[in-house]
Parts: sequence; structure tokens; C-alpha cells
Amino acid sequence: MAGRANEYEGRCALGLHAVYEYVFTTLIFILIFTASIASLLNIIETPMRHIKQQQLYSTAETVLDALLGTPGDPKDWGSNVTLRAEDLRILGLSKGLKTDIIYDLDPDKLARLGVMGTGASINESTLSSLLNLGGSESLTAYGFSLTLTPVLNISVTPTGWVGEGPNLLASSFLVTVTTHEEIPVGNVNLTAYITTAYEVVSTKTLYYVTNETKHGVTFWNGTYEFDYTQFMEDLLSHGGGNRKLASTVLVVIGDFFGIKTMATFDFGSPDTPLLRGMLLGKYIIFDESDFGPNPTIQIPLGPDGFMHAAEITFNSVIDTLVDQSTLHGSCPWLYDFNNRHFKVMELKYLEPDIYRVAFMARAEGWQGLALVTFSRMPEPGFRIGSSFVPRGNRVVAIRRVAFVNDMAFFADFYFWRKYEVEV
Repeated sequence: MAGRANEYEGRCALGLHAVYEYVFTTLIFILIFTASIASLLNIIETPMRHIKQQQLYSTAETVLDALLGTPGDPKDWGSNVTLRAEDLRILGLSKGLKTDIIYDLDPDKLARLGVMGTGASINESTLSSLLNLGGSESLTAYGFSLTLTPVLNISVTPTGWVGEGPNLLASSFLVTVTTHEEIPVGNVNLTAYITTAYEVVSTKTLYYVTNETKHGVTFWNGTYEFDYTQFMEDLLSHGGGNRKLASTVLVVIGDFFGIKTMATFDFGSPDTPLLRGMLLGKYIIFDESDFGPNPTIQIPLGPDGFMHAAEITFNSVIDTLVDQSTLHGSCPWLYDFNNRHFKVMELKYLEPDIYRVAFMARAEGWQGLALVTFSRMPEPGFRIGSSFVPRGNRVVAIRRVAFVNDMAFFADFYFWRKYEVEV
């Protein structure tokens, strides 16, 4: 009996050993199979990820070319302030169809996409819809960000002053030219103009005076100084104490072997606030609430009895006429937007290469004058689309060179997938 028991136990041990071998063999096979599949998936994933990245890059180039290289529909949607954003059919920032050489952007179209929110502005959600970038109902949605940075940058530091107290204005200026990476640039040909607004106190009449053009070339450290002290002292002394300087606008143009940049700098007296507005075509729009609650805005009259503004171009500063707009009935959204009240003025004539408009204004019950400026060019930090760019290799970055009224800009375009649903 003991022998049979030992034999039975031996057979059971052999059986369990076979089972263990089978289990171990199966586990090894599973591990080998899993490792093989993982290795295969890793081999497949790399080219698939590359293909997806190439597809994203191709989509980004298509969107960017459509955005910068086409005029949109209708073609004049930038200056056509009677066209509401929701009525725009196709978005394009170009003046016309892109040539093989450059992107030539329309400053009016850029202005409608700027940060100043008025009834003429186009917000980010409308922008994404016009570019067909998808939304919550789409299988794939994209995000983007486009910034425009001048190839050359000009900064100005006042170094001298004339007058005193409320009649104090900057009169000499140190100009510095750098690249977009803040590297000083020498041998830049500079041209400077200055426009000074002053009021004849006895008659409350406003004048704009522009002096002769000044030229200079930046030194090795990218600097050059312009001195208008004598001009402004003569301006004050000839008035016999009856003149009050209101504000100064300095215009500086840089040309570095055909690469142009332009900047304007506003220097008001201490009691003269600087207010901003939007310039679209021949219309200038600003927020009346900047002057206080329920203001009555007035633009001082010139010696001819008309309202005047200083129109700044690449060639000169021009004294131009401005009047109340006739758009009030046809475009009420320009006047009331987001519980803010805007005023719309109209230039009698618009120079073709206009860069900025500036005029003096006052409000009833408010002492002094305010300088109101309207830029037609992208301001520093100009951006459309998302203000946040995610990190990672799923973001495509493309840089192009674009021109706005002969000024060169780097157009940096970032494009990414917000989400993607596999089907």
C-alpha cells in the first residue's frame, strides 16, 4: 500500500510539474508576444506621428496662406465700416492676391482685428469660424496665434525740454534702433518730422505746426539724437505769451538697406492726457467715456473755422480737415457697443500712405486739451487668435515676412490641434 501511495504521489508531482511548465511557457509566450507588439507599435508610431505632424504643418501653411495671401470677401471689408463682422464671408488680410514675392497686408483689415473693442472689431470666435478651424461639433478643432513684429524697432527717450509747468514739452530726443531681438543696428538712415499743436489763448484757436525735415544715421550702438529745442523755443517766443503748447508728435522713419520701419511718439504736456482710437479707412473711432461720464466732445477750431487733424504719412505731416461722421443712422453699432459710447469722425481726404492721425479735443466741464491718436499700422505686440500657445511637438511654428505700407514685419504663426476624435 505504501508503494502504491508513493507511486501516486510521484505521478501527481510529475503532473503538477507539467502544468507549471505549461503555465510558464504560456506566460513567456505572452510576454514575447506583448513585447513584439509593443516594439511593432513603437516602430509604427514614429512614422505615424511624423505623418500627423506633416499633415498639421500642411494645414497650417494652407490657413496662413489664405489669411495673409488673399483679400477676403468682400475685398474691401477692412475699410467698409458698414459691413458687420457676421456678414463677412471670407477672411483675408491682403490688399490683393499674394504675389510670388511678398505678402502685402491691408492696415484697415488688421485694425479690425486689433485689441480695441468697438462695433467694427472682429472677435476671436468669429475669426476661428471664418477660417473654418472647427468647433465643438467638429471631429477636429484647431487653435492658432499670429503675431506681427517689426523687423526693425525704434524707441525714443526725451533728453531735453522747453517751457515750464503745464507748458512743458519734450524738445530733443535720443532715437535707438534695434532688431526684434533688441540688438542695436548701426548705419540706419533716419528721417524725423515733428508736429506741435498749440492754442492761441486769447482766441481759443488751435494750430498745428510742422518744421523742416531732419536726417541722421545711427551710430554703431544704434542711436542718434534729434534736437528741436530752437524750433520750439521760437514757437513759444513769437506768441508773446499768448501761445500754449498742447502736444508734440515726433515721427521717425528708419531705412536699413530697403528694410523700413516707422514709429510715432506722443509727448503731451503734464496736464494733457493721451487717448487712443481706431482708424478704419477715412473714419476715426474713439471711446467718449475716456473723457468722463456723459461728455460733450469738442475739437478746437483752426484759424479758418474748421476742425483740423494732423495726418502722418511716410513723406510728411499734413494738416487735414475732420468732421462729424454721417454714419450715425446707417451704422448704429459703431456708436454703441458693449455699453460703451463711441464717437465717429470723418477725414475729408485720406492720404494713400497714411500712418497715423492725431487731433486735439476737449470735453465740456473738463479743463485742458487731450491728444487723441489713431494708428493705422500694427502696434507693438500686435496679435490675433489665442493669447496662449501650448507647448509640445504638436504645435507648428511658421515665420513669414510681410509688409504693411512698406514696413517689414515678421509674421509668426503658431498652429495646433485643440482636440481630435478618432472614428
